[in-house]
Parts: sequence; C-alpha cells; structure tokens
Amino acid sequence: MAMKSTGGPGWEAAIAALQKKVAQGAHVNVGFLSGDEESKQEIPPATIAAFNEFGTATSPPRPFMRNAIAENKDDWPKQMAAALLATDYDVEKALGMVGEKIKDQIVKEIESFTEPANSPLTSLLKDRFPVPDRMTVADVWKAMRDVREGATAPPGKPLIWSGQMRDSVAFEVKDGPSED
Repeated sequence: MAMKSTGGPGWEAAIAALQKKVAQGAHVNVGFLSGDEESKQEIPPATIAAFNEFGTATSPPRPFMRNAIAENKDDWPKQMAAALLATDYDVEKALGMVGEKIKDQIVKEIESFTEPANSPLTSLLKDRFPVPDRMTVADVWKAMRDVREGATAPPGKPLIWSGQMRDSVAFEVKDGPSED
C-alpha cells in the first residue's frame, strides 16, 4: 500500500523519534540466551547447542545454526522493512517480529536436520531413555554392550532428544548497539 504524507504537526516529531531510535542502535538477539532456563539444567542449552553445532571428539558437527543463517539471512532485511511498515515504524515491535521469524527458522532447521545421522549407540539410548536426565552411566555401558551384540533402534532425529535444545531457542529485543 502506497502512502503519501504532507507533513503535519506530528510529522517532524515522529521522524526525529525514529532517527533517535535508529541512532541508538536497537537490536535483536536470537539463539540460546542466558537466563533462568540455564540455571535449571545440568548442562545449559547453549552448551548443548554448541556441542551439536561444532561437534565434539565423539560427535560430528551438525551445523543447524549456520545452515539456518545461510538459508535465510538474505531475506532478513526485507522482513525488517516489511515489519517496520506493519508496525508504523515502531523499531522495537519490528525487531520483535523479525526475531520471532528468525527463531522459527532456527527451530525448523533443528526439526528437519537429518545428516549426519545418530550413531547406533545414540539411537539406542534415545529409544530407551526419552528423557536423558534419567539415564545413568551404567545404562550407557549396557547400551554399548548391547550395540556390540547387535541391538538396534530407530534412527530418530539427530538434533532432538528431549526437545530441550529446540525449546530453548529464543529472542530478545535490546536497546543500544549489539555487544557482539
């Protein structure tokens, strides 16, 4: 929808307010943010996400975050422009709309990620222990023996076990420039 403005008493004030907000550098953080959720977990979701994203000595990288960024980043400026129009140039609301969209894109990537697949041991453990917090070291040793003896389980989704990491993706709108 095209818009025409001829100014008016509030026009200069609105433009000045928008310029001030933009100059202050409001931004949106999206990903695994620190907060109350981390204090409740033995291993914080951000740590689990980093292990998955970059791999460990025994687990290959599963770059869901880099994939989500690469697949979607070119659309973010257009989404921000549309959000600014939709919110009558309310920067915080627009950033919130875009943050929600980016969060959804990361979650979608986690849910659709398939390669590399889980190891046979991980598949067996996920099958036996849908809630990994209830698993003991003895359970892992038993599963290792069982896999050596031929036990199998459905492969499952590589980045989803309890859903904790997926459910921890969040966004926040902050005033001022990004600290990154």
